[in-house]
Amino acid sequence: MAIYNLSTDARFHVLLTGDDDFVVEFAGILLAKGIPFDILPPLDDEDDVRVDDELSIPIDDIDPTVYGQFADHVIADPREAETTYSHIVDLSVETPEVRRNTLVLAASVHPRATVLASTLTSTATELGMMTGVEQRIVGLGLVPGIMSSTTLAEYAPGLNTRPEHIERSVELLHDLGFEADRVEDRVALVQMRVLVTLINEAAFALMEGVASAEDIDNAMKLGVNYPKGLLAWADEIGIPIVTLILDGLHREYGQERYRPCVLLKQYMRAGWNGKSAGRGFYTYSPS
Repeated sequence: MAIYNLSTDARFHVLLTGDDDFVVEFAGILLAKGIPFDILPPLDDEDDVRVDDELSIPIDDIDPTVYGQFADHVIADPREAETTYSHIVDLSVETPEVRRNTLVLAASVHPRATVLASTLTSTATELGMMTGVEQRIVGLGLVPGIMSSTTLAEYAPGLNTRPEHIERSVELLHDLGFEADRVEDRVALVQMRVLVTLINEAAFALMEGVASAEDIDNAMKLGVNYPKGLLAWADEIGIPIVTLILDGLHREYGQERYRPCVLLKQYMRAGWNGKSAGRGFYTYSPS
């Protein structure tokens, strides 16, 4: 196994992995800021992951076209990369069990890289302990459809994260143009925890016939001065992502308020996943 050491004057070089829509949007931010990066498609949780020469990654299963204009950044095996990664960024809303293999592989090959991982469905502490990166993991709360327009990025170090990795995380976020706001290591952090809970209540109100989607959204925009309606917000983020975050909160806390509304699940079954699918709580014309 190759072990790399970061030089003291090394610039940022990011190894990016996670869900396709997250990765593509974050890749656009990296490109705009001139920060080099590679994309590692996530491994299946059934794959036999070992960091020795016997490791076999199913290269034929990788479809770079899902990453659009960033297809030429895709790599199949981080051991074959011609660079040393300063940061590993994992943007996934899957459970830690599903994400484990990808992080174990990438982090083992680059044992000094700082790990920034989405903590929308689990905590950084939990994910770090499961993948062996408990001393260098920092949680992120970015979501697609919002990360390109927001100037704020919440981050949450795990309980065992070392100070130098916290500092390197903040440095990268600042270079990407974000104002970094440190919060406690909790599932979904602050913004998304509050937002998806409100979206869930709005979905219950719609399902129970309290008001139409338009009236619910107008009430929140005019009455609470929200920049957009909650149901329109759900469509923009993606109904599956909202539901997965709620599932993660419900799994962590066991509280009824986080139980995903049945309407969210029913829309997912119908493929009404939101704006990107052309239909969610609203219907959208193809762009």
